Amino acid sequence: MNRLKDRKALVIGSATGIGREVCRLFAEEGADVAVADLPSQTGKEDLVAELRGLGGEAFATDVDVTDRGQIAAAIDTTIDRFGHIDVLVNNAGMSISARPFVEDSDEDWQRIVSVNLLGVAVGMRHVLPHMVGRGYGRIINTASQLAHKPSPENAMYCATKAGVVALTASVAQEVADRGVAINAVCPGPTDTPMWRASDPDWNHWKIASLPAKRIGEPREIAWAYIFLASDEASYMIGQSVSPNGGDVMW
Repeated sequence: MNRLKDRKALVIGSATGIGREVCRLFAEEGADVAVADLPSQTGKEDLVAELRGLGGEAFATDVDVTDRGQIAAAIDTTIDRFGHIDVLVNNAGMSISARPFVEDSDEDWQRIVSVNLLGVAVGMRHVLPHMVGRGYGRIINTASQLAHKPSPENAMYCATKAGVVALTASVAQEVADRGVAINAVCPGPTDTPMWRASDPDWNHWKIASLPAKRIGEPREIAWAYIFLASDEASYMIGQSVSPNGGDVMW
């Protein structure tokens, strides 16, 4: 407990799934949390009430990561409300049903790149001057185990998540000596709305390929974010932490 006492965190993509559990664990560990998600996404206010019940401060804000102004506004609002940001989690993401690569349209590519990769980049770019100016910060980007072990008929998602891993490692090298640590979490199959909306045949194939022979629970994944946000991870720079049921091993 209290590994994140008095820390101020913004979690983008936090109303459901892994992001929601990250918010809960952050609050349990003592952080104040800004809950950011799509304007249409329900559940933000209920989560805020739950986080406040854990003893910290929390508020909700709307952000569509395809709108660069909304990302900037969410970061600026968090700084205004909390005084500063110690931890930014870029967790917003999307997928498209498995299908052959040749069936992917330009519009599909533009949409998924805008959410999964550019959304992360813009969040990092906007918060970094603030963190570097303070001489402290933690940025945690959500990638995927598919960044390290791409699957067939999922080219767009795999490519964007591999891009997040590369982006994380590149920018981490620029700011590590100025007190800012940037890392990525690469979850394996996890029981989230995105997983449940996926092609059942693909899901069954994926589970069968896992050494653990089961999908993960969001809370199991969220502990990786606690570690990376904490002082215990002060020497973790540009890394990909992989809670994935053994799908990718190093």
